[in-house]
Amino acid sequence: MASTSHSSSFSSQESSIRVLVNSINQHLTELLLDSKTRKHLNSECKSKLRIEKQDFFEFSEQSIISNLYWGIEAAEAAVESKSEEDRISRLKSSERMLQVPALLNEHGVTAGIDNAYLICCSYFYLSIIWRLQGDEQQASIHFLQSLVVSPLIVSSNFAPELCRYIFFLSVGSKRVCLVNFEEDEVSEEMRSMARRYKARLTYYRVMAYGETSQYHHCGTDIDLSEDNSQCFMNVNSRRIEPWDPNERAQSSRTYHNFEKVHPHDHADNVSDGIVEEAMELSGIQEHKETRKALTSLDRFSGKVVEKGSNIKCLKVQDILEEYQSDTPISSDTQNGDFEEESSSEEYSNDHESSMRIVRTGADDPQPQISNKKQQGRGYLMQKEATEVNITKFCTGRSTTSSKDSDLFESELRNIESHTIWNGDVEQEYTQYFDHRGSTNLQNYQFQKNPHEISLCFQENGILEKLISKLCFSEELGWSEEDYTVEITTIYKMLMNRKGLKYSLLKDVILDQLLMAISTSKEEGIVRASVSILSTIISTNKSVIEEIKQKGLQLSDLASALKRNVHEAAILIYLINPTPSEIRTLELLPILVEVICNSNGYKSGCMPVLLTPPTASLMIIEVLVTAFDYATNNAHLAVISSPRVLCGILNVPSNNSMEEVISLASVLVRCMRFDGECRTYLSQCTPVGPFISLLISNQKRAKFIALEFFHEILRIPRSSAITVLEQIKKTGNINNICVLVLLIQQSQPEYKLLAASLLLQLDMLANSSSNTIYREEAVEALLEALTCEDNAAAQQLSAFILSNLGGTYAWTGEPYTIPWLLKKGGLTSLHYKNMIKNVDWSDQSLQDAGIDTWSGKIARRIIKLGNPIFHALEKGLKSKIKGVSRDCLTAIAWLGCEIVKGPNAMRHSACEILLSTIEQYLHPGLELEERLLACLCIYNYASGRGMQKLIHFSEGVRESLRRLSNITWMAEELLKVADYFQPNKWRISCVHTQILEVGFKISGAVGALIYYGGQLYSGYADGSIKVWDVKETTATLVWDIKEHRKAVTCFSLFEPGNCLLSGSTDKTIRIWQMVQRKLECIEVIATKDAIHSIDTSGELIFAYTQSHKIKVFDASRKAKDFCKNKKVKCIRVTQGKVYVGCADSSIQELAISSNRQLEIKAATKSWMMQNKSINSIALYKDWLYSASAVVEGSHIREWRRNGKPQISIVPEKKGNVVAMRVVEDFIYLLCSSSTNNIQIWLRGTQHKVGRLAAGNKITSLLTANDMILCGTDTGVIKGWIPL
Repeated sequence: MASTSHSSSFSSQESSIRVLVNSINQHLTELLLDSKTRKHLNSECKSKLRIEKQDFFEFSEQSIISNLYWGIEAAEAAVESKSEEDRISRLKSSERMLQVPALLNEHGVTAGIDNAYLICCSYFYLSIIWRLQGDEQQASIHFLQSLVVSPLIVSSNFAPELCRYIFFLSVGSKRVCLVNFEEDEVSEEMRSMARRYKARLTYYRVMAYGETSQYHHCGTDIDLSEDNSQCFMNVNSRRIEPWDPNERAQSSRTYHNFEKVHPHDHADNVSDGIVEEAMELSGIQEHKETRKALTSLDRFSGKVVEKGSNIKCLKVQDILEEYQSDTPISSDTQNGDFEEESSSEEYSNDHESSMRIVRTGADDPQPQISNKKQQGRGYLMQKEATEVNITKFCTGRSTTSSKDSDLFESELRNIESHTIWNGDVEQEYTQYFDHRGSTNLQNYQFQKNPHEISLCFQENGILEKLISKLCFSEELGWSEEDYTVEITTIYKMLMNRKGLKYSLLKDVILDQLLMAISTSKEEGIVRASVSILSTIISTNKSVIEEIKQKGLQLSDLASALKRNVHEAAILIYLINPTPSEIRTLELLPILVEVICNSNGYKSGCMPVLLTPPTASLMIIEVLVTAFDYATNNAHLAVISSPRVLCGILNVPSNNSMEEVISLASVLVRCMRFDGECRTYLSQCTPVGPFISLLISNQKRAKFIALEFFHEILRIPRSSAITVLEQIKKTGNINNICVLVLLIQQSQPEYKLLAASLLLQLDMLANSSSNTIYREEAVEALLEALTCEDNAAAQQLSAFILSNLGGTYAWTGEPYTIPWLLKKGGLTSLHYKNMIKNVDWSDQSLQDAGIDTWSGKIARRIIKLGNPIFHALEKGLKSKIKGVSRDCLTAIAWLGCEIVKGPNAMRHSACEILLSTIEQYLHPGLELEERLLACLCIYNYASGRGMQKLIHFSEGVRESLRRLSNITWMAEELLKVADYFQPNKWRISCVHTQILEVGFKISGAVGALIYYGGQLYSGYADGSIKVWDVKETTATLVWDIKEHRKAVTCFSLFEPGNCLLSGSTDKTIRIWQMVQRKLECIEVIATKDAIHSIDTSGELIFAYTQSHKIKVFDASRKAKDFCKNKKVKCIRVTQGKVYVGCADSSIQELAISSNRQLEIKAATKSWMMQNKSINSIALYKDWLYSASAVVEGSHIREWRRNGKPQISIVPEKKGNVVAMRVVEDFIYLLCSSSTNNIQIWLRGTQHKVGRLAAGNKITSLLTANDMILCGTDTGVIKGWIPL
């Protein structure tokens, strides 16, 4: 009973296809018989192509149009041809030309004509070509494809009546008027119907391979002679034989560059009423089963699913049991009606091919063979066709008579005679029958068990019906997880089968999956398809090449991924595209979303090797490592936020080493790109997975683990110790052993990273039992430090040594130098801002654990004795700036512990290092290097080493004297040197220009200041330019313009370590470094232009154009100061405000008590206007004022007597416009000579020279023994004393 129901179901399905095939071919036949209508249609088509007929046509940019034009011409010539040979030739030529426009992209335009029209024409005329050849199925497929491309064009130009019939068949009533529907609704309805029919017809052609369909009239042809013009079809007419397969393959290769994918959808339900009215409308009188057959189109699986019902996916096991319960296929069921193979169609995304074996007559045993192949696949198709023919005949006729067996052998001989055989195929053919012992089918029959033969037949039938249900049944529900199991299981079954039929079934599955991915709008369908393909590829990598050849586009997978089908990430990863292809897809944002939602991802019922988040992580690894610096950083900027990092940390779930390697690689790049990542990662990252990489057997895993630990430990020392303790808890002994082996066997870079990690872990041990390991680690670092052949290893070794006993900021910046400078007494905000990349308010500098750590690790390292100092001394002499600087840093923090150690060790180190360290005191070097050198001399020269100071040169003493205003250590050393050898001072008055940089288009330089280690200059056009000064060069870093008018002054603002800028636009702007970028965080509006600003704590003092002083408190409320005085200048220091007035008086204000005192009285003279105080400078405890003369005195003397102790009269008796004072010199800018700076000795008040700027000087700055000036032409110049 079950067998009968299934048989009738599939028979009904074939009948439903036959109805449509008959309708289409009836229309084509009528068109071919109606010469007038046909020629009129040809004329209209060709006229729209805008091509004049000519004997020779140049196939240039309009070659596609030409192919369509001449393809139509050739088709018409074939219809009118009287010669069968001529007709075959013209049909062959026509089809070859029509295939060119058929492969266009339907959304484009060619030679001014919409591609949709060209494609429709091509497929319509291809349907005529195949109708002329008698293949009604292929003719129907081509017609339906033209309807899929554009129903409007087909219905208005080619087949209006037939399209009207299809439309009414779809909507369900012949009485419905077309005007009641929108044009788009009509088109979509017809397109949907065409897609359904085409998909199922194509499927039946594959399933019917080796069988003769009831509706495939391959033995009929159209007789177009005048005598038969009234005939609808002449079944006795001659068969048109297709062309030579070799020529066909060559023509296919000619146009292989054109690619096209034509999708098909699943069918909608068709009601019984639709069937009846469609039959009446078409005029086709069918047998009683027609109605049932049409209805079954949308019940392909044999079951109708009502809307809203719960959809349950059928299990493979259920389907197998269902079909196994049917009556077994006996010998009787296989005997009788079997006919020769009539057609085979392999339908893919890009190409259509078929091989047909047909009979010219009912009783003629000699088949005709035609072959329509894909490009370059002639032999393959012949070989596969031979295999499937043999299989079909062997299984399908296992119980036929001896006569049938003879016929079978005769047919095989005819296949051989019509095919291009070679040795491989011949051998395969021979082996096939040798395996069975005889080429006689009857002999083979008795060698097999009849029950096994029956099971073989039943299995083949089950697979066909199973594919049918799973590929075309809507009730299965693509979104169901079980569906993935079904298709994957079937595909694995097919993988174990050999033969063309199983290959075709696998192709059907792949084609359906690829088509669903590229065309479906349903998320569930695409997700199921992607999951199936991913599972298949995971178990069989060879499928990747198959799906690539079938036209799988990465863009389709990218689109699916962007449509929330996260499983597409797995498929993209498995396909393994190149980095450039991945970047082109622009996947990073959606990959980030996949990772961030990884907690909500639930794997389906299929056991997958990868999850979407894992695949996304591995793709991200490529995006952040495989490109140039700028591109990698652009990608890293997207993933460096805490939200994304949290998702990334949650990705590895299967303890897969590859997953953890990708995780470590991405995290390392994130920390190098944005040091702020360390704050989150150090607190949330478990070290266990990375320890597993370290102790693994893979070199790549070990190396990436070392890089990870190197980066994650670049955090403040107390936090780094916490991370080290976590590492120690996870197999400390194994870790130490692994690190020792890495030191002995690894490449230089990783050897150093292993040595660094080992030394830090060793610090956590209370005993000194690991002395051998420690010595080996230190020796590895020293060896690399002294090896000049490997610059990279030398730099890394010096970097590790310089910070091993220090600390880092949370950004990963080394903060060992700032920590040491703070220990050395650097307190001035002005000088602190000459040190680059340091946030002095960072809490890591307040870490009390640094001193303890530094002392402990220093004691263990210096036990190695003199070798460590000799290596560091050699590093100090390195030509690589970073190496020498890092060695100086390492000597400095080691010296902090050496000063507490034995005198003999300190004296020995001093003998080795001191003469080299002296060179870092001289002017022209970075301020931090000079201060570090001062700290080193102070520590290493203590005790017996103090006598070494006797041998200091005059230049060294002069450098110490200039540094004495910055650090107390320099002052102490200078006192000791003077004690051993007093009054041996030398002052060099020669200044050398070291800097000149200009930006002339911005106007005069109105202000200069150092902030954050960089030089800032304010210009007349309102711009602020930031320069990175390195020795004698300056590089423009930023050019910011937020002031509307000239920038006149700068000042440092201690709260938040900010910069203030004043302008004539009546604003004060507060700037701050935010993530290494200068940003304006506040604007203070005033009523006057700003000429000068200074700060004390949270108070801002502004000197305005109206000669008044405005004081802004923390709430930015302003109040006036010195209301009764006309102010000319202002200076703030040590909680005091000093104001120079136009009446030559100097006012002092104690900020804390708000007490005001006049420390210099006004001049009682009628020439008072020439005595205004234009500039005030403070150096140590001295205050200098400049007007027509320069006067100076100790501040106490100013308060006590109100008179100066020294007085300087500038040349030419001009007023002093600006003044700067340093240890040895006073620099004056006078109104009488604004192009020059006068140099005066501070101690003796003698003029010793001048500096020529070449243009009017508009601003002055002294910093680190340098004197800098800005000019009215926008040029900045700088000098230092030798």
